[in-house]
Amino acid sequence: MTSITSTKPAVDDVRPEMAEDRSPMLKFPVSPGCFHASESKRLELAAIVHEHVRRLLASEKVYDDRRAQLLPLLDPLRWKQIQAGKEVQLYKRKRRGQTVRDLASEECLPDVRQAVENGYASMIGDGQVHGSMEDMLYGSTASSQDELMTSLWYQNPPRDCVWLGSAEGPTPDDPFHSADVIWLFPKQTYHADLCYLRATGIQKDHNGQTFGYLVLHSIDLPHCRPFDARNIARAKIYFACLFREPSPGALHVTVRGIFDLGSSRGKLAKTFVTAATKSFLLGLFDGVAIGLAKKLTIMTRRNPHALRRPKQLGCAICLKTQRRLLFGLDTHLLQCGVCGATVCSSCMASAKQILFLGPDAPCSKHACCLTCMRDARRMGGVRPDAPEFQVIAEYFRTQRSHTAAALFSPVRSLSSSSSYTSYTSYPLDTLTRTRGSRGYPCAMKSTKLTDDKRTHSTAADSIDTDLFSDELDEADHCCSDDESDSSVMAQPDPSPVSLSSESEQSTLTVWKTHSPVVDDDFVPRPDTHTRSDLEGFRRTLFQLTLKAQHTYLQTQATTRSLRNAELD
Repeated sequence: MTSITSTKPAVDDVRPEMAEDRSPMLKFPVSPGCFHASESKRLELAAIVHEHVRRLLASEKVYDDRRAQLLPLLDPLRWKQIQAGKEVQLYKRKRRGQTVRDLASEECLPDVRQAVENGYASMIGDGQVHGSMEDMLYGSTASSQDELMTSLWYQNPPRDCVWLGSAEGPTPDDPFHSADVIWLFPKQTYHADLCYLRATGIQKDHNGQTFGYLVLHSIDLPHCRPFDARNIARAKIYFACLFREPSPGALHVTVRGIFDLGSSRGKLAKTFVTAATKSFLLGLFDGVAIGLAKKLTIMTRRNPHALRRPKQLGCAICLKTQRRLLFGLDTHLLQCGVCGATVCSSCMASAKQILFLGPDAPCSKHACCLTCMRDARRMGGVRPDAPEFQVIAEYFRTQRSHTAAALFSPVRSLSSSSSYTSYTSYPLDTLTRTRGSRGYPCAMKSTKLTDDKRTHSTAADSIDTDLFSDELDEADHCCSDDESDSSVMAQPDPSPVSLSSESEQSTLTVWKTHSPVVDDDFVPRPDTHTRSDLEGFRRTLFQLTLKAQHTYLQTQATTRSLRNAELD
């Protein structure tokens, strides 16, 4: 069924140097782009897709025969209709006294049979939706992490998602051929994530008729292990969809699928699975709207100057001018969010269209004229692998540029209501600081760590918000041998950023007193204090600092062990 044309590594491997370390939203230990399928793995996945499509083509023939005999689509004694609508009808499998083994024996794939044996029911959907096969498959494909997030944020965005990698890509004969591996953590009442294969393509059946397919099949990968330690169940899905376009603008769909949460789940989880399966089946048909939104976004970006046109006094399509009606009302004249033309309400689409534009959100709604809607539906020659057809939301492009700038910036800025202070980020390993000749800790100096000097802690091992470590790194409990005991030396600001005016600079004022001042808390020193007492205080403070450093390192080691146990 599928052709293996791309050249990939011989074994499945993880390449962390080519991917990020965490998921974009909740920072799960799942790296985008870490999956690279071997030749045997690609053949295995292609066989799974082939079996799903073959099974659904056979079922489709049975449905057509029943329609020809004026019979219901499915046997009412074995299937219960759970949704009857104008577009798609959904059916759920009845048990009718049969054992789960009898029901499972009717399935072809071992994973689907196991889901049936665990007590979950299959569901079938059939009907028609408005749109084209090209729009459906264009909206169902993604070749990168940003493209995946752009498509999923069209409606009901998940908690988190990761594009793990691709097993197969487009071919000259089939530009929509794809086989991608995705990790998804949807927003559902029951906390469960998914790791599945998503395959798309266009083929011809035995009668020479063209059809499109979409296959979702859960797989197990070492790159994405279950997160049982976080109380997140690993759900499994097995769905297959067929698309046929009997007439332009009308798409006939046939879908069959099942959810699986395992055999240890109770009745509440199985009730949730029925509602989730129904929602998931209907959500698959959003691909038509997503594909149309991508085309409209492309058209908008091709004409960036058109949106700056001034609003005209008449409609650019029907030439209707603005005039006053009864009760002082005016005819509506709006600007198209795609081409910038001024059109009336009659020449505007009935509903605002969602485009992947705007810096504040992944998508936004814009008024669109009927001409742009017609041009978008007629746009042909779409190749999802071509750069001009890879649509990434402006919001995610802006976020990625800001993240890259922050990662490469050597200075971290903190803002307040009155002023902005910058400080250089120092290494967390406080034991690499140099010490004075008398053994006291001196002011921190920037040192270059060589390969033979390994630090005890790194930024990756530290806790995200550790106020104790920040205070410990910024504290300065020392003075050099040349410093006088009776004076206070203000340390210079390590930040290279200078304030704009002298009035904004913070000055250090020592209390006025006739007694000498020491650098412990700017407290006047009585005459009874001797130099030996000061040396003892410094020695005690140094010992306390070492104990604090030791406690901090133990905390780091405990954190690393907990993270390793969580991953295992």
